[in-house]
Amino acid sequence: MSKKRLSEMELTEGMTPYTAHADSLATATLAELGVAASENEYRKALERIEAIFDAEPGTPEGDELEQLASFVEEYEEEHYPI
Repeated sequence: MSKKRLSEMELTEGMTPYTAHADSLATATLAELGVAASENEYRKALERIEAIFDAEPGTPEGDELEQLASFVEEYEEEHYPI
């Protein structure tokens, strides 16, 4: 059974510039994109996290750290379930 694809109108119903944030709209998991991350990409992400671990929130490096942490968390949930 296939899922109904929602239109842009349906996805944004009720949203205004004051109730939606661009980051919330742009979030997608690797699985949703149909992309499989490699072990090499995972290891590179861990190395980069180590290099920028003390980055301040709200800075470019802080934003990068947050994205990398999300990537690593998603990768580990898929490949190393507890």
